[in-house]
Amino acid sequence: MSTILKEIDAALLAFDAHRGRPVAIELGERKYTQLILDVAHLHADGGDLTHNTGRPLAYRGLEILRDDTNRDLVRVI
Repeated sequence: MSTILKEIDAALLAFDAHRGRPVAIELGERKYTQLILDVAHLHADGGDLTHNTGRPLAYRGLEILRDDTNRDLVRVI
C-alpha cells in the first residue's frame, strides 16, 4: 500500500466517531497529487482500487478535498 493510503487510513482511525460520520478527507497539495499518481499507477497495472487494495472501499461516500495551502496535511472532516 502506498504511503498516502496509509496516512489516510491512520487519519480515519484517529477520527473521533462521536463527532459523527466523516464526510470528507482533505489532502494537502502534495498528498493530493500523490494520491492521483497512486490511483493512475494501480489502474495502469490492471489493479482495481475497490477490490485489489481493499482499503479505498472505506473511502466510498467520502469527498476528497484539496487543500492548496497546507501541502503536507491529511485531515478527516
